[in-house]
This record gives sequence, structure tokens and C-alpha cells, in this order.
Amino acid sequence: MANMFEQYAADREAGQKKTEEAVVADTTADEKRTTLSLSLTVSDKKALKMTAAERGTTIAAIIHEWVQEYLEEVDE
Repeated sequence: MANMFEQYAADREAGQKKTEEAVVADTTADEKRTTLSLSLTVSDKKALKMTAAERGTTIAAIIHEWVQEYLEEVDE
């Protein structure tokens, strides 16, 4: 019988690799990055993390996308 944690470990490793690739892709942007401290509800943070994981990206990339969409709307 295989170790009951083997599949979990394999899934976790695959997820970690996907996240690392997304972070590397996100940090290749031409613009300089800065840190922003943000207070969210626990459920909002969880929702953002889940969305980022589903998209294979980072929370920072999602927020950046939202800011760009907002700026496009404002400019219209």
C-alpha cells in the first residue's frame, strides 16, 4: 500500500511549482515593484488566494489586473 500522503505531497509539489512559475512571470514586468500593506477580512484573503491558485497566478497579479481595468474605465 502506498503512503497515504504521497498523492497529497505530489499535488502540493505541483501546486508549488505552478505558483513559483507565476511569481517568476509576474516579477518580469518592466515596472518597479513596491510593497503595500493591506488589511482584509479573513474570508476576502482566502477568496483572493483561491482565485490566484485557480488562475495559476499571484494575488499581486490579480490586484494589478483590477487596477488596470479600473484605470481603463476611468479613462473612457
